[in-house]
Amino acid sequence: MAMGSPYVFSILIAQWLGIAALFIGGISLAMAIFGKHKGHRLAEGLSGVIRIIAGIILLRCIGSSVAIITLILACYLAAEGVVAIFGALKLRGNAGWVWTLINGLASLVLGFMVFSRWPGNSVAILGLLFGFHALFSGISNLMLGLSSRRVTG
Repeated sequence: MAMGSPYVFSILIAQWLGIAALFIGGISLAMAIFGKHKGHRLAEGLSGVIRIIAGIILLRCIGSSVAIITLILACYLAAEGVVAIFGALKLRGNAGWVWTLINGLASLVLGFMVFSRWPGNSVAILGLLFGFHALFSGISNLMLGLSSRRVTG
């Protein structure tokens, strides 16, 4: 769905994160006010207020929100790609390790693709690359699971 409607999906991601930040901020603020732990009230209250402000900003400034989320996605994809590549190299003795390597390479390439087009194409890129990443990640995990040996006990 994300690859079919990247613009819509990008806006939905920003809105979902904004709503989640508001909700979690409200819970943090309530814990600060009504919680039993008195030592953490100030930090919990400040954290709640910051999350609520972040949620409001995410919901009110969708264009900027999508651009920032796209940059965060690029960093995430690049980091996950590096970790998956190293993980695949450690799995070399197992059947299906190549799929983990392919997933890592795909994540790394997608991360650099986002960096190269940021911020100009953020609205289209966020939904589209999120869809590609989900597809590659799902296929690699499925293939790794299907290629593993069955343990009899």
